[in-house]
Amino acid sequence: MSQRIDFFEDRGVAVLPSYTRTGKVLSTPSSRLAQLVQHLGPVCEIAVDAQQIAAALEAHGYNDRMVLERFGYPNVFELAEALFRIVPRKGTPAKRKIYHFSSALRELSHGLFYGIPGLFYPAVFAWVGAQEATLGLILSAILGWSWSQGMIRLAYVLIGRGFDPEARVLLRNMMFIGLGLAILIPPIIQGNLALVALVVLQMAYHMASGILLLYKRELWLLAATLPAVGSGVLFLLAPDVLGAATTTLVMMVSVLLSFGAAFITTQGKATHSPWKVLQRADWLDTLPLMLYGLLSAIFVFINPFWHWVTNTPIVSGLAVIPLVLSMGGLEWQLRVFLERMSLLLASTNDLGVFARNVNRIFLSVLASYGLLLLVLSLLAAVFLNLRDSESQIFLVANFLLGLGFFVAFTLTSMNRTLRVLLGMVLALTVYLAAFGLSLQGLLPLDGHLSYLLGCGVFTMYLLLVALPVLREIRNYQ
Repeated sequence: MSQRIDFFEDRGVAVLPSYTRTGKVLSTPSSRLAQLVQHLGPVCEIAVDAQQIAAALEAHGYNDRMVLERFGYPNVFELAEALFRIVPRKGTPAKRKIYHFSSALRELSHGLFYGIPGLFYPAVFAWVGAQEATLGLILSAILGWSWSQGMIRLAYVLIGRGFDPEARVLLRNMMFIGLGLAILIPPIIQGNLALVALVVLQMAYHMASGILLLYKRELWLLAATLPAVGSGVLFLLAPDVLGAATTTLVMMVSVLLSFGAAFITTQGKATHSPWKVLQRADWLDTLPLMLYGLLSAIFVFINPFWHWVTNTPIVSGLAVIPLVLSMGGLEWQLRVFLERMSLLLASTNDLGVFARNVNRIFLSVLASYGLLLLVLSLLAAVFLNLRDSESQIFLVANFLLGLGFFVAFTLTSMNRTLRVLLGMVLALTVYLAAFGLSLQGLLPLDGHLSYLLGCGVFTMYLLLVALPVLREIRNYQ
């Protein structure tokens, strides 16, 4: 480490000491800069310009005030310029293999884990009653989606700054806070004790699965959920073998196991309080992501909510299954896109070549994801018997929504969350307006076609927004 510090001092990097309130020296900016280089070294070595490094710093949660306090530079871009000068460039072989089978398999498995709660519903509805359970489970899923998005984002910020123990403490604390929030849902909808347990456990699964996937504990999550998957499939094939109550009990045990695995994963002793390490800007930056998770969940659960309001069969709600299962493929293809962009940046310094290739690369991975989602949709139509017009409309709508989610994930990874939120609000407004006008007989549409229209608007808007953004080099780490 001392050699690293000397390396920075020789290049004029500020080395003023940092103190606690008691006057004890914590560390110098030079030592912190050495740690930062070790963490962001691969990014700096293949960066085309300083803006690319600045984007990486911002993606890891660094802002101007933090850079000044920790490293002695006035803003993020000054620090990025210094890193660009300090770290020597290293070319990346143009033919480097980027399709890592193990990583792809792990990411594809995430779709299965995201879809597992849907396997719980048939037994739960048979035990509690579909009308009573639907609203509670919808609300807990929406809350779980949004809350998990926020807690994982904050954990990433802490991990990116080298505070892994603090990130684990934060996740552990937010797990229990999330359970407390879930307990408030059943009283609001006048649910019974059984519904309280189901709502809280679904919230627990959302948070636990997010934590285990963050720390690459897919095998732990698989082991915990296997009993639930087995009993759920058995209930679908032969509901009288275990019965609804026993099947639901097995599922509850699986969720508790996954929650316990997440609790073990977050064990650790932190040197600092994560609440003090995180700054106000970190919380403000997390709120748009939580809102995005909230709106995404609302869009996905519009269909089951409408069936709950009208007390009609929810069979067409199965059309969302391909979309949920494809989320792992979305993560996989997004990583492929970013890695292909890294290879492109490493192989050329010509901005014209970069601009000509970026849209082609993006559209090719979008098409790959779309093909996966299409195959899953066709399989669902055959094996789930989704052959009525309503279900087929929802399959097409969710296909468009999946394409929109891919673009949205890409934009959020480039810190364009506000543009995604605008697209989501626009799409929901179009859907609600079209549906309202159709109820009044002013438009020849119904709820299903209105939903299809909203999904189409969402995807087209994001594509128009994304294509110019993709050409900005600073978006790639």
